[in-house]
Amino acid sequence: MRYVIHYDIAALVLAINILVHFYHKKGIRLSQTYAFIGLLWLSLTMDLLDMLTVVMDQYRLPVIPVYLANIVYLIGFNVLPFLYYLYLMLLTKSRTEWKVGNRILLYAPISFTVFLVLTSPVTDLVFYYNLEEGYCHGVGFHLLYISSIVYMCASLYVWAKYSVKLTAWQKVSVSAYMTATILGILLQIVFPNILLIQFAVSIALLFLYMSLENPDDDEDKRYAVYNRRGFDKMIAKAMERQDTFHVFAINVTNYRAVREAVGVEFSEAFLKNIIDRIRVRVKPVPLCYLSEGRLAVVIEEKYPVDKIVASICEEVEKPVALQDMYIQPETMLLQMDYPNEVKTLEDIVDSIDYLAAAPFESSAGDVLHVSGEILAEKRRESRILQVMQQALAQKSFQVYYQPIFSVEKQRYNSAEALIRLYDEEMGFISPDEFIPMAEKNGMILKIGEFVFRTVCEMMEREQIWEKGIDYIEVNLSVVQCMQEDICEMLYGIMDEYGIPYSYINFEITETTLSNDTLWNIMERMTVGGSTFSLDDYGTGYSNLTNVLKYPFHIVKLDKTMVWYAMENEYAMKALKHTVSMIRDLDMHIVAEGAETEEQLRILVDMGCEYLQGYYFSKPVPEDVFLSKLA
Repeated sequence: MRYVIHYDIAALVLAINILVHFYHKKGIRLSQTYAFIGLLWLSLTMDLLDMLTVVMDQYRLPVIPVYLANIVYLIGFNVLPFLYYLYLMLLTKSRTEWKVGNRILLYAPISFTVFLVLTSPVTDLVFYYNLEEGYCHGVGFHLLYISSIVYMCASLYVWAKYSVKLTAWQKVSVSAYMTATILGILLQIVFPNILLIQFAVSIALLFLYMSLENPDDDEDKRYAVYNRRGFDKMIAKAMERQDTFHVFAINVTNYRAVREAVGVEFSEAFLKNIIDRIRVRVKPVPLCYLSEGRLAVVIEEKYPVDKIVASICEEVEKPVALQDMYIQPETMLLQMDYPNEVKTLEDIVDSIDYLAAAPFESSAGDVLHVSGEILAEKRRESRILQVMQQALAQKSFQVYYQPIFSVEKQRYNSAEALIRLYDEEMGFISPDEFIPMAEKNGMILKIGEFVFRTVCEMMEREQIWEKGIDYIEVNLSVVQCMQEDICEMLYGIMDEYGIPYSYINFEITETTLSNDTLWNIMERMTVGGSTFSLDDYGTGYSNLTNVLKYPFHIVKLDKTMVWYAMENEYAMKALKHTVSMIRDLDMHIVAEGAETEEQLRILVDMGCEYLQGYYFSKPVPEDVFLSKLA
């Protein structure tokens, strides 16, 4: 058979170019990188052997060297997909799942193939050679493809199961390798005289190199340091070796402000000056630029950690000279020790992302340290923010109602609307936890509008006033009370559902009263017919001036004040005087925390007009609340 080797020549040139470029760059080598190097060298060897065996066959060289060359080639031919499969397991970190039984299955196909090839000089099953006929395929030659197909199928399984760990471009490259190899094998079967497989493999390796193993991708060209990908690989390499190491992160917190003040060009020069100075001081420890003014160094245990950290702190305190300007860097410094303080790459990345950019109050040169508790707290905050965003998008927040009992009417006459958040993974999330977060990032405005609209819709649909409810209490947050158009928004929704303004009582906590615009808001809405409650009275400052200054209709005694009075004689006297004072001011009283008959009796005897607490009902969903009214 006359073979066409042009594709082998092209494959050889391509493989040599990849190897030259790879070894020209000093990259960060992980376990997967060494598997890739093995793929490269094996592919190059296969190219040479493929062409060598063709030449040997053409010139009818002696039997022994021909047999040796073909045996090595055919074994390599089957090792290639096996090695790629190992590479993919290392890449996706799935190798730890292979138990002893699975490993036996893993090595069985390649062992069977090697046995067939090694025994072929005796059996002629795979191939045979003589000076008259030359090189010929045996009847069992196609059995060699079984091993390749098995490992390609196993690679497909790993790719499908663990592809979530790969980026989109990495998925394409991994898919391209398998596609090119399978296509090459199929074409080789159809056209046995055209040597295509090695060319297909070289093309596939080029895809892998460009997307996964190219050392250039680990560098930030602007600042001549490693980038985020290089940083991640450095951490992964140290963890693979189970080394003790330290990560020191520098967050230049005024980087954005400098960029906005003097432009992109000057801000990059500002950052480059800092990077160059740090790089000189930390050598030979590599410096990484992560993003948005964040830098990091990975310090192995063999280097003087304290000395390097002190050098960095000294450099970042120096001003940066830019033409005729001097800009003082403002930095947040963070140190993490592996494995004492951080256990995984995720811990390290989260520490930098969550903590390095957080508004901690610290003096220049202060170095923050992380802990497992802080990381867990920050991760939980991040997850809660995601849950709130999803709940707003899907309108899956729930509004619960806690009935309020009227002592005079001996029935429920009102209820407090309360927001609830549930996630399948996290369960119920307390409002005490997610409300402050929502106020901090401004999400509370949309949440507040959702609650108010839900309440008005329920009142209109159920004609709630016909069920004995005089009004519903709705909480207003600090952020809501800072909005100048809050009155128009609230009244607009009430008008939309035809709810009389007097049917809503707005609850305001004492911390909200520091808002200068609140008095005007309350005055306007009081004239319109709405009423206001001072919530949580008895906690915080409980400033009597606030009760007198603002037009409150109701004062709600906080449950902690009520419960403490049941245990302490002086607290009981204070509670009685508080109730008497509020009644003398012609304000109504709601006592929260009523849970037992004894508490109920004492509060009624004091003159509390309305009672709210678990004795009557805990906060319940709308349907349960309506059934209680019925």
